Amino acid sequence: MKVTMKDIATRLGISINAVSIALNDKSGVSDEMRLLILRTADQMGYINQKRQYLSALSKSNICVLMQSYYADTGHFYSIVLRSISEQAKDLGYFSILNYFEDDAFEIPECVLERKVSGVLVVGKISDQNLIKLKSMGIPVVLVDFTSLCDPTDCVLTHNKQGGYMMTNHIIEKGYRHIGFFGDLDYSFSFYDRFLGFKQALIKNHITDDIDGYIEQYSFLKGIEKNILSNDISQIIQILKTKPLPEVLFCANDSNAFLVISALSQMGLKVPDDIAVVGFDDTPLCMKSMPQITTVQVQKELMGKIAVENLIDCIHRNTDYPVTRLLSVKIIERASLKEKN
Repeated sequence: MKVTMKDIATRLGISINAVSIALNDKSGVSDEMRLLILRTADQMGYINQKRQYLSALSKSNICVLMQSYYADTGHFYSIVLRSISEQAKDLGYFSILNYFEDDAFEIPECVLERKVSGVLVVGKISDQNLIKLKSMGIPVVLVDFTSLCDPTDCVLTHNKQGGYMMTNHIIEKGYRHIGFFGDLDYSFSFYDRFLGFKQALIKNHITDDIDGYIEQYSFLKGIEKNILSNDISQIIQILKTKPLPEVLFCANDSNAFLVISALSQMGLKVPDDIAVVGFDDTPLCMKSMPQITTVQVQKELMGKIAVENLIDCIHRNTDYPVTRLLSVKIIERASLKEKN
């Protein structure tokens, strides 16, 4: 049975004229009502019947893509996603969330059917899959990720700045033996944080042998799989592979939270025996005992600017991608103290 405008109007309890206005992308209904009408028309199958209304629908939708494992591994992206949804709604767009697997990537149906005007990719995506997505000829913005292979608009935290600032902060507390804990192969963000850490050590003349110093005190490989699986026993084994420094600067709060748990099981007190700091300022910081000193990332602003950047891409006349860096600040809590 074919769906009609009358069916849509009856479903929503509005006039057929209001439905027609929204479908024809004319003024006369609120942005909120327009979104509701277009969304309902699509759900009822009307847009597929009447492809001439596809343009109005696409102008009201954006696609949000995120690897599925992020949904189970942390609090960071849940905050970013909420901000994206709220900002999109404020600007008259409906956000359609799609999860994907990077090793079995498929173009989302809403993109294939041209029902969205742009795509936000939250977190990592391989260059191969990014190129495939962009081949659809639709604007794409990366959120908390960038591609070195294929220049693309992106919104990033100034991770190197955060790594530098936190390391300086630790040194100002009186510490000289500082290690970095994080899997550098896991993400560009972790690597940039490490580069900031390393640069601060050099600028503060902590050592004449920076590579030897890092090798002595830092844990940089084979870590993240154990973080993602919450495998504290393996983290303990990693920590036992070398003498511990005075402070461990962890690549993010999830690393810091589990490192503190591992150290506790090893009979060590934080920060009395060893201090630990994190990065991101997620809710894990407040759940930890002790609470975690960390670098605060502007998660809500990241989502907001990502949406604004995508809308700019949709209407932009040039092909030059824009990278936006968001600054950070240190949040002081109990996992780091002044050195005696």
